[in-house]
Amino acid sequence: MKATTMMTGLLAVSVLAGCSNPETRSQANRGFDYETESLRTAPLLIPEGLEAPRFNTEYVIPTDTVRGAVGKALDVRPPTQVLPLVRGTEAMDEGTGLWFYQQRLDQPLERELTQALSAFFEQSDAEHNTVAGGFESDGEAIGAPKQQFRWQLTPDPVRRAVGIQVQATEGADRLAQDRLRAEASMLNAFSLSYQQALSRQQELLDQGPIALRLDSEQARLLAEQGYDRTWKRLITLLPKLGFDISNRQQALGYVDVEFDGLSKGDWRDLKLPALSIPEQEYRIQLGDQGELTSLTLSDKNREPVSAEVLNELANTLGPAFERSDLVR
Repeated sequence: MKATTMMTGLLAVSVLAGCSNPETRSQANRGFDYETESLRTAPLLIPEGLEAPRFNTEYVIPTDTVRGAVGKALDVRPPTQVLPLVRGTEAMDEGTGLWFYQQRLDQPLERELTQALSAFFEQSDAEHNTVAGGFESDGEAIGAPKQQFRWQLTPDPVRRAVGIQVQATEGADRLAQDRLRAEASMLNAFSLSYQQALSRQQELLDQGPIALRLDSEQARLLAEQGYDRTWKRLITLLPKLGFDISNRQQALGYVDVEFDGLSKGDWRDLKLPALSIPEQEYRIQLGDQGELTSLTLSDKNREPVSAEVLNELANTLGPAFERSDLVR
């Protein structure tokens, strides 16, 4: 039975692998015999004794009026749309382009996009050169031969945005839909490459150490990082430190947990100070302080915990926040 199931699965995979991609299959997958067919023009035979029905020419199908591509010459590929794959982008109203909006303040957006385009060309082994306001490169869009493209960067300081437009600079004899499909395909390929690079950068940033210290005067912990990164780090670490998460509301900034503790061997494997606090329910409340994030701890009755319990938590959670290996 297992062998039959495995063979059936392999056959299904083989059949699927043999199917053509909708983006590359330009012909319909049926026959084209209809191109040689013609309408029957023989008169209607009326049996003797019956009255012939009345006819008119209102619905007569005209002949030799077919215009445009038919049959094998008809391209059945769907149009390729420009996809805003990167957060903070939107498609332009005219032309094949995207608006990218400033998300980070560490470097100008135009410089960042220029570097991203250069990396994209290098990654795809595309010949390219810098021109006024952008690049010229070759490229091979899906289902199309290699051709030349112009990449134009248009800064908009008022909107804190930079537009990238792609234009096929050769193949004027091609259909307009083919040029638009190639342009959109190239722009989508760049957007995907750029988004993957941003995701890798964010992943490395999320794994970086975060300093966490005790603020005794305010009875809280302070993480020297923004709210979103602190939230991700806390949610990742809590289960590893013996906390069961029962409820979490990022928008409201709290996490309900129950501390079950860990064995001495577990703490030794973690290479962290053992957390010695009562095994009960707690609520951790986060506060957005701009470049800092506050963490306060309360018991199941929503009463602030003692200074000793908070100090214990700081002694364990502080070193854990600085450990990149615990968040991989």
